[in-house]
Formats: sequence, C-alpha cells, structure tokens
Amino acid sequence: MYKLSLADFSHKRELTNLWLEAFGDGENFIASFLGAYMIPEYNVPVMISESDKKIASALYLVDFELYSETKSLGNCAYLFAAATKKGHRNKGCMSKLVEYSASLCANRGLKAIFLFPQEQNRQLFEFYSKFGFKDIYAAKKIIIHPGSGEKNAPAANYQDFNLTEKNIADTDIFDGLYGAYAGFTAKQALAPLKDRLFYFKCAVSYLDAPDTHFAVFEYNSEKICYVFYKKYKNTLYIDDIILNAGDNFNKTADILADFMLNSGICEKNLTLEMNILPDSVSDAQNNRLAMLLPLTHSVKNIVENLTAPVYINMFMNL
Repeated sequence: MYKLSLADFSHKRELTNLWLEAFGDGENFIASFLGAYMIPEYNVPVMISESDKKIASALYLVDFELYSETKSLGNCAYLFAAATKKGHRNKGCMSKLVEYSASLCANRGLKAIFLFPQEQNRQLFEFYSKFGFKDIYAAKKIIIHPGSGEKNAPAANYQDFNLTEKNIADTDIFDGLYGAYAGFTAKQALAPLKDRLFYFKCAVSYLDAPDTHFAVFEYNSEKICYVFYKKYKNTLYIDDIILNAGDNFNKTADILADFMLNSGICEKNLTLEMNILPDSVSDAQNNRLAMLLPLTHSVKNIVENLTAPVYINMFMNL
C-alpha cells in the first residue's frame, strides 16, 4: 500500500538516492537542483510505501511562464525527473502521482503541465497520453550521411563565416544567449519560458558531457545564432540553435549545417543530424519532443487549433 504526500527537506537523501538510481546524475548536480528548486511540502509529490515509510516514487513540478505569440498566459509547470524505485514499479505509483499533480496544478491556477518523455520513448508518450497530455511539440529531423552528396550550395564565401566556441559562464555571452532564447520562445504558438537559472543549469549539464560544445555562429563578425552541438560515435549532432535575431530559423539551420559540412567541423566520416521547424504534422511524425496537458479552456483552445507542431527549445530536458 502507498500514500500520497509532498516531500520536505527531511526527504532529500531518499530523493537523491532515487534520482541516482533512475538517472545517474552526479550528487553535486542533484544537490544543486534540489537546493534551487525544491520547495518543501509544495512541488515534489511522492508516493510513500506504508511498509517501510520510504519514498517509492517521486516527481518534480517547476513553475515557468507560459507564452503564446509573445503574450503571457500565466504560469505552467514542468513535470520533471519522474521516477519509481525498482522494487515498486508496475504498481500504479506513477499514475497516481501524475493524476495528483494535474489536480494540484489546476487547483493552484496553473495553465498547463508539460514534460519530456525520456529518450523519446514511444511507450512513455502512450503512458502520458492516457492522462490527457498532447504531443504538440515536435521537430523535423534532418540527417545527412557521409558521402551522400547532400551538401548545399554555399550561401556566401565561407571566409565570411566563423563558428567560435564560447564560455557559457561569461556573463555577457550568457546574457545574449538567454535574451535570444527568451525572444524566440515567447513568439511560439504555445511555449513555456524557463527562468535564467534553470536555463543555465540545463546548458551546463549538457556541456558537462564529453565532446560537447557551445559556440557563436557569425557572419562578418555579426552574431547569427548560438549553437550547442556534440560528437557522439559516428554522428555530429546540432542539438540546439538559438537565433540571435530574425525569424528564419530553418534558413539559418541550413546555412550552419552547410558551413559545418564544408569547413571540416563535421568530419567526412560523420553523419550530421539536427532538428528544424516542422511545417506540418506529417513533417514531424517520427520526432516528437515533448507533451503538454492543458488545464484551462483557453490553453485547450490553442492546442486544438494548432495547424502544425510547435518547436520547443531542447534544453527543457536536463
């Protein structure tokens, strides 16, 4: 038997152990996250096993502002790091937590809940859809294989372009990055905007992994976009592109990919992979990114009237 509860600071060790078991992040990162975002008896719903009085399952709800076409709709919640201990899985713990979280957020006046199903797991998308979550966030995946001859015609002389790695901790660099991210996000049909600290933690977590890079892409010394990319096995992944100005995301992505393919950054034996904005639902069928549960009629109306999936910034997912 289990009972629902809201965790407090006395549960930090149990929450840390569950996180370590489920996700494998380092204790320093977990402690940093809990220190910054855990609000006792408020935003960490848990299932307690009545047999040993220990946490069997937990998730986190982090409040962000929700935007639609530059207009703030109010707050939403990011459902994050949902996990159940191995000995308690397949007993309905997470289902009860998700239902409880939806009720909790609705009663608090939040407009929606969104989440990233781990590793694009199809079964997880199906699991969350049972509670009313919609997979409205998607992208069109572009894959260019080595030797495929799919390079694009150069947009200009490559000597006029430059991709320069930057330090994410540089205040001026991060100010520019966050401003670009916030501007792009607010323009989307329906998108949560995370605060500066959460965005910084997401970016730092990404860059802690081996062979990951953060850079500025420039044309004649003018910033075009910020770029997060990594090399893993036989693929160069352009994981996130944040425009510095303008609205032509796909054109910018096309030029950046072309530059990487022709400048040697993407080595000849590597496949290049990246996401661009989808034009239609069929454009993004195999690349769902995230899900959203509307909690108000106004948000439901936006979801029901979308003509194409919404592109969401990848760094929502730590």
